Order: sequence, then structure tokens, then C-alpha cells
Amino acid sequence: MPGGSGTCEERLKAALEVLRGYGLECSLTCGELLAYLSGPTYTGDRVTAEQVMSDELLFLHEVAEACILKGMGYVVDESTATRAYPDTYRAHLKAMEVELLEAEKRGRLDHVAERCRDLESYVEDPLLPEDLRPALAELAQRRCRAGKA
Repeated sequence: MPGGSGTCEERLKAALEVLRGYGLECSLTCGELLAYLSGPTYTGDRVTAEQVMSDELLFLHEVAEACILKGMGYVVDESTATRAYPDTYRAHLKAMEVELLEAEKRGRLDHVAERCRDLESYVEDPLLPEDLRPALAELAQRRCRAGKA
């Protein structure tokens, strides 16, 4: 899954294959993914489809997030990120773990370090559901400490 190359369908197929290796299976279309990416988020930030398509690990993260939400029973479309909150945050943390594991596997320690900084900043996020604080701390401990980042 080279960064930014191939059609959406080819990249999605490759990403879904990688996700199967992490125990995540789903049926997702490029239409669903692009709709999900085009919608508003619960934080108000926007990552463009172009940004996602240009970074193989971010693409994998967003596919994982959409698959996790779909597995929770949500329809994946423009309003999923806001409609599914706080489950969106749960899916985001699970997708972040997959992204970090895959970055480590590919030797992308620069990416791991950057995303660990993002992860650790979530502690201050007022939108972080209280029940996710222990999971966030555990994820940061497992993936971002002990010489990993």
C-alpha cells in the first residue's frame, strides 16, 4: 500500500487486508469512506480526503475507524463522526493503536513519535469521555513509552 498511489478501491482493498491481520474485518466502500471523511467531526477539525489519501498510515487509520464504527452498528456517511460520538472517540483510539502497530512494523518510528505526541495531548481534551481515560493511558503506556518513541 504505497503512500498516495493507486485508486481508492485498490488502496481500500489493501488497507482492509492489513486490518484483517489485526482482527478487524468489514465491508467498506470508497463511497462510504469518502463520505465519512467529508463530514464534520465532533472536534470541529477537518482532515481532507487528499491528506488522508496521501498518507498510507493515516489512510489505514481512517479505514480502521470507519470499520470499527460500522461494526458498532453505525451507517458510515457524512454525519457518522458527530452522530456516533462518543463511540467515535472509542473507534479513534482503537484505530490509533492499529496505526501505531503498523507504523512500528514498517519501521516508521518518526510517525510513531508524532502520533504519540498527538495521543498524549488527548489527556487534556475536554471531549475525551471520562471512561476512556484509563484506555488512553494504557494505550500510551503500551505504544509510546519504554523506548518505543
